[in-house]
Amino acid sequence: MNKGFIINDSITDGANGIEFHYWLKRDNDVAKVIFTGEKAIFFIESDTELSPDRRFERKSLNLKAFNGRKVDGLYFKFQKDYLQVKKEFEERGVRTYESDIWANDRFLMERFINGSFEFNGPSQNTKGYETFVNPNIKSCSFVPKFEIMSLDIETSLGTDLYSIAIHQIGTEEIKKVYMIGDLEDRDGVEFFQTEKDLLVKFLRDFQDFNPEVIVGWHVIGFDLKFLEDKCLSLGLKLNLGRNNSEVRLDQRANGQWFANINGRVVLDGPRVLKLAFYQFENFKLSTVSKAVLGGNKDIEAEGSEKVEEIERRFHEDKFSLAKYNLLDCTLVLDIFSKLSLIDHLTKRVLYSGLLLDKLGISTRAFDHIYLPKVHRKGFVANNVLDIQKEKASLGGYVMEAKAGLHEHVVVLDFKSLYPTIIKTFKIDPIGRLHGNIDPVTTVTGVQYSKKEHILPGIIDELLLKRAEAKRNNDQNLSQAVKILMNSFYGVLGSAGCRFYHADLASSITETGQWILKQSIQYIEENGHKVVYGDTDSLFIKLNFLEVGSRDQTANELAKKINNFLSEKIKKQFSVESHLEMEYEKYFSKLFLPFSRGGDQGTKKRYVGLLGNGELYFSGMEYVRSDWTKLAKKFQFELFKKYFHGESLEEFIKDFVAEFKSGLFDDLIIYKKRLSKPLDEYTKSNPPHVKAAKLLREKNPDMFIKDVEYVMTRFGPIPASFEIKDVDYSHYIDKQLAPIGNDVLKFLEKDFDDIVSGSQMTLF
Repeated sequence: MNKGFIINDSITDGANGIEFHYWLKRDNDVAKVIFTGEKAIFFIESDTELSPDRRFERKSLNLKAFNGRKVDGLYFKFQKDYLQVKKEFEERGVRTYESDIWANDRFLMERFINGSFEFNGPSQNTKGYETFVNPNIKSCSFVPKFEIMSLDIETSLGTDLYSIAIHQIGTEEIKKVYMIGDLEDRDGVEFFQTEKDLLVKFLRDFQDFNPEVIVGWHVIGFDLKFLEDKCLSLGLKLNLGRNNSEVRLDQRANGQWFANINGRVVLDGPRVLKLAFYQFENFKLSTVSKAVLGGNKDIEAEGSEKVEEIERRFHEDKFSLAKYNLLDCTLVLDIFSKLSLIDHLTKRVLYSGLLLDKLGISTRAFDHIYLPKVHRKGFVANNVLDIQKEKASLGGYVMEAKAGLHEHVVVLDFKSLYPTIIKTFKIDPIGRLHGNIDPVTTVTGVQYSKKEHILPGIIDELLLKRAEAKRNNDQNLSQAVKILMNSFYGVLGSAGCRFYHADLASSITETGQWILKQSIQYIEENGHKVVYGDTDSLFIKLNFLEVGSRDQTANELAKKINNFLSEKIKKQFSVESHLEMEYEKYFSKLFLPFSRGGDQGTKKRYVGLLGNGELYFSGMEYVRSDWTKLAKKFQFELFKKYFHGESLEEFIKDFVAEFKSGLFDDLIIYKKRLSKPLDEYTKSNPPHVKAAKLLREKNPDMFIKDVEYVMTRFGPIPASFEIKDVDYSHYIDKQLAPIGNDVLKFLEKDFDDIVSGSQMTLF
């Protein structure tokens, strides 16, 4: 049997009907698997009257919709007929079910294939790869080693192509730069007189390099798009696919770019990092490479200065530009390697069923896992567009914080709270339909069947797999499973999910609220003080005699809460609890601020001093992207001194004096994203919009999404402009004072009084 990991897939109409084409990476090569004579299907209600139509075959099925109505299946030999009839039915108001599921996706999900499969049968070798037609297949879990190419181009500010660099790893390592110029080739740099000559050679070599995975930084929306436009202008085609097939680029409504290349997949660095939930100050290559690798790009300048330096090197020092071009490729590969991003993504594929370039679409992952099991229960699902969201569900319970400074606080956390609630109370779309069969009634009053359900079993399997991953120290697998499980609640509460029902999401969140409140009541009735609680976490103040054995005490508290909840849930709901609270961390000191402008404890904002001496910020300005580095530096140093009992008044005075002297002028940049196109801001002009309009005046063709600006006495100025007359008073009032007063309020002091010198007492 052959084993292959699916690189990408497609659907087309062949002579004998629909064909599915899958490109798979085996251990040492790529194979193409084709399934011919397949059919597409959607469902209609059985009492729907239709005239005979040669484009499809109607069959009576032992299936029904969630509304209880029986359905028939319409089977289509050709995809074009499927799409045409679907459109006609929409226009006529004929209700369909599952007509928004692509046949090639259904083919995999109904066979429980998640990203890879075994296949066996006759084959033929053409054009350098093996092709299998209608082989026998079965699911498997397989991930090969890939040939990975990092690609980067350099251009002028206009439309001139200067160079293309590639760095490939896999069977062998390849480093090469293709550059315009009349110098002699050396050190892996090959020169060409014209852009067309360069592209022809690059495209020819690319087929020999033959990567399965292409990576880069904004590689689709910039590099590949530029190369596609350049090829078009020169009468060439950007043939990067197998069989010399052409690249197909697509920009979605959300602005994201996707590339479809036969037998290859393109992974863009920033999108992959966001998929893996990494957070950085920004997602520029220079920023990420410094944070991950500790290394720097060869050209540190940004904006127009960067373009000018690239222009200078191209005209004066081409080998220096080639070095810079290639280094960017290497940095991308090193980031992917250091963070094990390919391993992370492939394990997500094996558990979500989504292919590499479709990861992150949680509703589709839920369909892939859940829908085949629904069919085996005798049901079909709605189309997504037929779902009407009834109401928003409540979020998790967030306790009002007991504002102030607390010592010796342990944090207990429920492991996978929402998934274990689903498993415990059998919360499930099918279970809701069968709620009268051996029911469990949740705190919302909604009944779910203890016997007829799907999702609790799926979660049980995933929890076991995650426990195994943790035992094996496989962090990527553990995270892949966690991401999938934690997406279930969000999916069930989204109108973008075909299984949405208001009862499902509210049953989960309101049960979660009940659990947290019951836990708080139990803890406080048994001699401990809860200073804060949020969704799945409790912050518990230790008694004086417990501090010396804090870890043991915290673990015993978690065990007692688990036992309490197990007994209560068994007695009240007649089900076994799968909830598990565990000891997460210890704060020697924990600060919970008041809400600004009020006398109530705030929510989701705190600072703690961990047992190892590190500061931990949650929800504070230090970890927020919409505050300046100045504010972050001030807050960090303020709490460092506060927790260690040092003088705050002297620190504040000195910090403000140093700031006003210009010492921190490199820390005053605001960063904010435009929420709509710049031209649509007509009624209001907030500071970032004003700065963006100044940028547009200077560069009319510039695409502006993220704005960096500085506040001056003349108003907001783009950070890339020459900055004069910084408005220091603005930063003191808007950035430093609110942060300072969070703490000073408890000391009966005021930031303005300290800065103005009206209070001279030290503390």
